[in-house]
Amino acid sequence: MIGGLIALAVLVALAVRYVVVAVRLWRHPERASEAARSFSVRGAPGWVITRGIVVVAAHFVLMAIAVIALGTAVTQTQKPAEPWWAISLVAGGGVILCWLLITLIGVFNRPRFLVVPYLRDKRRL
Repeated sequence: MIGGLIALAVLVALAVRYVVVAVRLWRHPERASEAARSFSVRGAPGWVITRGIVVVAAHFVLMAIAVIALGTAVTQTQKPAEPWWAISLVAGGGVILCWLLITLIGVFNRPRFLVVPYLRDKRRL
């Protein structure tokens, strides 16, 4: 029980953090290189995550919603648990869609409306 609450708190904190980072990156172009360095993998700047930060933020929000709905459905002892299962399933599908979108952003820099406006011309992974 305590472990589940800690995991939920971590997911909610990550969702809030990435939403804040996405809003800051969308509004302030000067933060892009700093964000890319913070998302670096093996010393290479993380431009894919920086370009697709909106999708990454949506991923963590949907993951938190899925865990909350799944936890509510599992712990509910009465019959009306079906909507929570559906919410969890839809949020899980959204997480998978976010994986597909971040892959498309990384490889093709598409869909353009999800890429940070001033990074739409950046093609390098």
